[in-house]
Amino acid sequence: MTSLTELFQFLESPNPTARHLALTNLVGHTPKNAPQRSIFIPSALAGSSSLGGGLVPEKRKAGDDEDEVKIKAIKDLAMLCQDQAMIAHDAVSSLINLSDNLAVAKNLMDREFLVWLVSYTANTTSPLSPLTSMLLSNLTSHPSLVPVFAALTVPVVPLPGSSHYPPYFLPAAASASSTIHPDFRDPAYGPPNADVGQEEAREVQAVRALVQAFEEGAGEGVKDGKGKRKGECHFLASVFANISMIPATRSLLLTPQPPFPAPSSSHTDHDEPLLAKIVVFTEHPDTIRRGGALGCIKNCAMDRGSMGWLLASEHDRVRLPSDPSRTVRGVDVLPWVLSPIMGPEEYDMDEMDKLPATLQFLPPTKQREKDTVLRMMCVEILLLLATTFTGRETLRQRGAYYVVRELHKVEADQAIKDSIERLVGLLQRDEGGDTQGDHVDELVKAPADAAGEMDVVEV
Repeated sequence: MTSLTELFQFLESPNPTARHLALTNLVGHTPKNAPQRSIFIPSALAGSSSLGGGLVPEKRKAGDDEDEVKIKAIKDLAMLCQDQAMIAHDAVSSLINLSDNLAVAKNLMDREFLVWLVSYTANTTSPLSPLTSMLLSNLTSHPSLVPVFAALTVPVVPLPGSSHYPPYFLPAAASASSTIHPDFRDPAYGPPNADVGQEEAREVQAVRALVQAFEEGAGEGVKDGKGKRKGECHFLASVFANISMIPATRSLLLTPQPPFPAPSSSHTDHDEPLLAKIVVFTEHPDTIRRGGALGCIKNCAMDRGSMGWLLASEHDRVRLPSDPSRTVRGVDVLPWVLSPIMGPEEYDMDEMDKLPATLQFLPPTKQREKDTVLRMMCVEILLLLATTFTGRETLRQRGAYYVVRELHKVEADQAIKDSIERLVGLLQRDEGGDTQGDHVDELVKAPADAAGEMDVVEV
């Protein structure tokens, strides 16, 4: 073990070959079941003082010096993430392996590193963005660290007149493994690029930048290396699911936002919650992406205050909790929850008319979600939506019963069948005065004869 820790000193060597060789010999000891993994893991008390960790000087123990060596190694690995591509790859891989441990993760929650990590992931030319997405997923899997991440902002420089995509650049994404925007000029070295209208850097929420990268990652040609960015970033779905687990940070995904990278304060009627950009991937080919999307919906459905956002259809609006006089677009999750559990079956015309428009007349090639866990998640979301009278009425009016009826006929998993039966019991029961009182007051339903003509107050 001593010989391995001696390699730590080479992680900050000015010689790239020495850094690479040291890291090559260390990365194999970072996986969870590696016998020598403990050489990287500091004690539970060691860590960043900004997160409440750190050792009290008056109570230093025998292992303190060893902890300091381990923490320095973690910090050195974080620095190597910005190194040459091969070195950066091994450094990020090492931190992915180690960051499942809270003692390691909290020593990575340095603001400067997080700003780089988010900016690099969101940068379209970052080849390691799938790996940095995994690291972000691990860091946000620790509930105590989520608020630190949720409050993070990153700098972005708009380039509105650029002929290159995207028309902005994240200057903190600087790394030896990626390229800068061809139209961006660093103010530290020269005047802004007037030809493309380069603006001053503004701070944007880190989550907004990541949602933009997540959306772009599913774009045409990305998987084949011919799209708008170099990485698909599927694991960002897990980041969003982790954020939505905590009520205090869930609002990040539900607050209406203008198109990225416009300032959050520039409100228009076209603003939509970030969650609306995530839920559309519930049937994506990648299991991680569609599972994270369903996880976000389920976590939000557990919160009574989120119900209005989730139930709002295209023409409905939601009252802002911060200002009930304002109404904004919701997310309309029902089509994205029902579609994964629908197959090629045919419905009677009166049943078909009740289904959301996007789910009517599906082709005979339509397949149900094959993953048992994700099918169960869809049914659980419907059960959560059915915990309010407004939710039950919405499910009835939009044909949810017919979909789960057909699923029940072919479902092989008994636990899912039992959940469907509980849901059907809720939807088919008689509603009395005691059950009709649980309204979702935040949901503003559009008049049946005025769909699409509703007056909307700008935020």
